[in-house]
Amino acid sequence: MYPAKHYQANEENITHYHEIIESNPLATLLFSNESEIDVSHIPCHFSLKTSNTNTQQLERSTLTTHVSNHHPLAKVLQRSSTVALQLVFHGEDAYISPRDVSKQHSHAQSVPTWNYAKVHVSGIAHEVKDSDDKYQYMAASTAYFEQRRSTNNIDKPWSIEEAPAIAIKKMLNAITIFSINITHLEGRFKLSQNKSKAVQKEIAEQLTTRGVEELGQLMLAL
Repeated sequence: MYPAKHYQANEENITHYHEIIESNPLATLLFSNESEIDVSHIPCHFSLKTSNTNTQQLERSTLTTHVSNHHPLAKVLQRSSTVALQLVFHGEDAYISPRDVSKQHSHAQSVPTWNYAKVHVSGIAHEVKDSDDKYQYMAASTAYFEQRRSTNNIDKPWSIEEAPAIAIKKMLNAITIFSINITHLEGRFKLSQNKSKAVQKEIAEQLTTRGVEELGQLMLAL
């Protein structure tokens, strides 16, 4: 769906862009590979940097990720120091029925539609080649996702140090790790912005009831 201008979120909503990226790290990757557009799916997260207090913070101008050495992008990075690419991060989406609004507002939602929250990222990829840097990336990336997975103290996060050194070496030799400097960030939020606040509220409440809570909350936040 190509969104109308009022569905194209502006930079005032940058916090919501970041939330979509952090909550939905499996991105759709698109880049030009000779005469074709290559499309695949890769897990990404904002780069981690160590502060003066020795704590790690997210650097939201850069993403880090990796692909198999057999991936087309890995082969392109072998020939070029930088590669321009795009990523799409997929927030929640939902079908909107005319039944989602009361009879009082039925004139405002007389036909079905589809609401969604997506973030488009344009950036420049740079390969991480140093073996120590690759290890540090994988250790930080694993810690990041393990921490998000662990919801209680009983479920202890897995650490890369638990794996045999030979297994880690084999893994690092099999993947291409790269950082992505973000050059442009754009939200595509179709959230009934062309409806009244009362209609938006009714739809958001229906979405929450149907289990699409994040999309409903985002509708009310914007």
